[in-house]
Amino acid sequence: MNKIITLLFKDYYSRSKLELPFDMELREFAYQPFGKDTYVRHLSFGSEKELLDYITHNIPLHLFFSSAKYQIPSADDMELKGWIGADLQFDIDADEICNPKTISFCPICGKVLTNSKCEEHGMATTFSEITGECLSKALEQALTIKDILKDDFALDSKIYFSGNRGFHVYVECSGDCALMDSEERKQIVDYISGKCSQKFKGGRENDPGWIGRLAKGIEKTVFDEQVTIDVKRLVRIPGSIHGKSGLIVKKVESNNFSFDSSLCPFAGSAIFFPLITGEFQLLDSKVKMIRGDPIKLDVCLAIYAHLKGLGEVKLYVR
Repeated sequence: MNKIITLLFKDYYSRSKLELPFDMELREFAYQPFGKDTYVRHLSFGSEKELLDYITHNIPLHLFFSSAKYQIPSADDMELKGWIGADLQFDIDADEICNPKTISFCPICGKVLTNSKCEEHGMATTFSEITGECLSKALEQALTIKDILKDDFALDSKIYFSGNRGFHVYVECSGDCALMDSEERKQIVDYISGKCSQKFKGGRENDPGWIGRLAKGIEKTVFDEQVTIDVKRLVRIPGSIHGKSGLIVKKVESNNFSFDSSLCPFAGSAIFFPLITGEFQLLDSKVKMIRGDPIKLDVCLAIYAHLKGLGEVKLYVR
């Protein structure tokens, strides 16, 4: 992994403010180190300071806590952790709502591919363009889910930009909400996704369910059902950096969201060496690249392009 980006991540975490659950001592923490494909799991911390001290010495490419609450979160056997409840979450991916422009190319020779891999070098990198317009549609879905949770289930939720290509709707659960098993969560999934028009237990007596909602022109929501029904899911920590974009996992207020460099915690510029020739959408900017010709970019765009596989960051200027 690029040393410049590793140092920038380290600097960020040395001064960052993470949004952690009030009962963090009951949560499992996990991270993916730079240059590794595997996660370090079964970590437990009693305070934010303890966590930050750890991650400034073990720089995370991705950083998580568990939606589940455990008696012994540091136990390395899931059965020994002692599950005592879990929060409720929904994952909305813009890729599932829009049809993003995608290009596959060989990172060695820069050839645009029609096959799964370069015939000469046996490698392939795929880049999908995510636009602000597409993310706005995903946010509309998140807002719809938030409204349904509040109106039909009396559950308060928060919306977070995932840091990459979508949004999370998150309910901090206690009581009966936390103790729902996967089947009970599946009932909520079926209701919100429009698969079931019957009232869910706890809904208002005069609630028309999805029959009434669809009559009003509300579109069916699109989200990853497996995330919602999983009672032991890992959650990206708000305030952390997404390792596939360099952008912050950030709370979204209403529909006030812009897919631009304001989501990036870094300042300055960088020299970027493209691995492919073409024009690409990077956040809210169109950038023309010629393979092998260095270009000067805002550091946020350079990091985003690097983490998407388009080239290398060679020099950083604050």
